[in-house]
Amino acid sequence: MSHALTHWRSHYPILERTTYLASHSLGAVPQSALSELQRYHHEWGSLGILAWDGPWWQAVLDFQADIEAVLGAQAGTVVPMQNVTRGMAAVASALDYSQGRNKIILTDLEFTTSYPFWQAQSDYGAEIVIVESDDRMTVSTQKIIEAIDEKTLLLPLSHVYFRSGAIQDIAAVCRAAHEHGAWVLADGYQAVGTIEVDVQALDVDFYVGGSHKWLCGGPGAAFLYVRSELIESLRPRLTGWFGLNDPFAYEPGTARPKLNAGIHRFLGGTPNVPALYAARAGIRNVLEAGMSTIREVGRTLSEYAQTQAEQRGFTIQSPTDSHSRSNMLCIDFEGAQEAALRLEKQQIIVDWRPDCGIRLSPHFYNTQDDLDVFFGAIDAR
Repeated sequence: MSHALTHWRSHYPILERTTYLASHSLGAVPQSALSELQRYHHEWGSLGILAWDGPWWQAVLDFQADIEAVLGAQAGTVVPMQNVTRGMAAVASALDYSQGRNKIILTDLEFTTSYPFWQAQSDYGAEIVIVESDDRMTVSTQKIIEAIDEKTLLLPLSHVYFRSGAIQDIAAVCRAAHEHGAWVLADGYQAVGTIEVDVQALDVDFYVGGSHKWLCGGPGAAFLYVRSELIESLRPRLTGWFGLNDPFAYEPGTARPKLNAGIHRFLGGTPNVPALYAARAGIRNVLEAGMSTIREVGRTLSEYAQTQAEQRGFTIQSPTDSHSRSNMLCIDFEGAQEAALRLEKQQIIVDWRPDCGIRLSPHFYNTQDDLDVFFGAIDAR
């Protein structure tokens, strides 16, 4: 059964041989990504070091502009990162826990990377507070707000929870945090590319995410957004030559060089140029398809999947209101982990997670037929 974006299927080769429903983990690569990587190789081979003066640095700027368009961000507020942990580290390196504000508030549903990174900040004087979920699917926005006080410095929180697809009300958290003088860092890895994101409307201070899930851009092309009013006031300690005012000046001496006045002060060392080339095609396809349409198509498909799951008596491990979750749906039943492995052998690609079950993520290139194949295989197990 087709929909408004079905024509995009032909752009993604993996759909010719698999039923691919795992974009929450790794988005399908578009055919056009190959020409972008060949272009990178050609520029390297033909220009050598001169590639830095033109196309490679332009790739950094183009990636920033594309992500700013995805996020509804102001120009000059996004910088590429190798991964989300590196983006969090750039922010953390600009924090000072010795000035009376040292509380970092997390929830117990964050992605795995958050705990070793942010808990390690206690070695530098941070106080880590964990707000617990009541249902293992989402965390009460009110409970998070109640944990904020005058000692709170930062709340690194998921915009969408990876175990359930539940959407957190980041805008409400930001309003409460700002009333207390605190900042919010939203992890949008499970949000960007599947739900509409507007960082200015959210009034979020920092936003991190990456390309290899719903943006279909592959690994190594993550990003950090910093609210424009904060950029010049923050001095990241984790920086490098590309974070300088003029990285190609190669000034002699050991004096502390001047940081870039804008967002590039967070850039650090040499950017991951080939990853930016690989990511370009996927991100631009998402922009062309349109986030509002992608959201509506994916939400309709996830509602269909929910109906099919409920008819079979499966447990829904995501919010049952499709407006309260991303386009991912988590379902569980006895033998779900083993079923996911058997499906893989049939070229039906999903995944299984503890406290979650099987995660299904219909994206703009999927159709109802893909879901029928999945449920048909489950019925035949």
